[in-house]
Amino acid sequence: MIPCRNRVKTIADAIRSALSQQTTFPYNVMVVDDNSTDGTAEIIRSIAAEDPRLIYIAQDATYHAIGGNWNAALHHPLCGRYALQLDSDDVYSGPDTVQKFVEAFRDQRCAMVIGTYRITDFNLNPLSANPIDHAEWTPENGRNNALRINGLGAPRGFYTPLARSLNFPTTKYGEDYAVALRISREYRIGRIYEVMYNCRRWDGNSDAALSIEKTNINNFYKDRIRTWELQARIALGKSNGKYQ
Repeated sequence: MIPCRNRVKTIADAIRSALSQQTTFPYNVMVVDDNSTDGTAEIIRSIAAEDPRLIYIAQDATYHAIGGNWNAALHHPLCGRYALQLDSDDVYSGPDTVQKFVEAFRDQRCAMVIGTYRITDFNLNPLSANPIDHAEWTPENGRNNALRINGLGAPRGFYTPLARSLNFPTTKYGEDYAVALRISREYRIGRIYEVMYNCRRWDGNSDAALSIEKTNINNFYKDRIRTWELQARIALGKSNGKYQ
């Protein structure tokens, strides 16, 4: 699933990266355009006219944000058993990312899979020596470690029936973090510790140069999510007789 708004410079790269995946099963690429005004929609339509696997979802003018765009894709009748993220700025690291994610779902028997990513410039030159793998997420204590870290990695794949039952919060930031914490409360989250995703940084990227004020707002929201989740887990423990 690719959510986007005004990404005329990058959306074709993202779509082609998704359509070029080599798998042993059929799949669709769902692009949710949230009222772009810069020509993004025209690019999506032109590629969709050439490849029926590309499902174009045009949002109406009401407020959706990234979370609402996720929900539009998840509830579309052509969304498959697993929904895998690809941001409109970025590209998969190779043609086998989708295949490896589905294999991870099957092998690890989990409700969500999180991969590893590398930060690059627009031309895919690495900007950091090491990939972001969140190795502190351990199989033994992953669901609790998720409450101690500010991000869970990327790309992210979801078991569609569960994600549909939960839905994403309609926010521009932290929507996937909220859903991941909720999933990890009761279900296993699988991990892939090899690079699956190139996260590109460029002048037009929304995360390229956040102000201190914006960073603080984002962190405050994640603190609230963690607080709500911790309260929910304590309540669940009490209902199960683990806490008095």
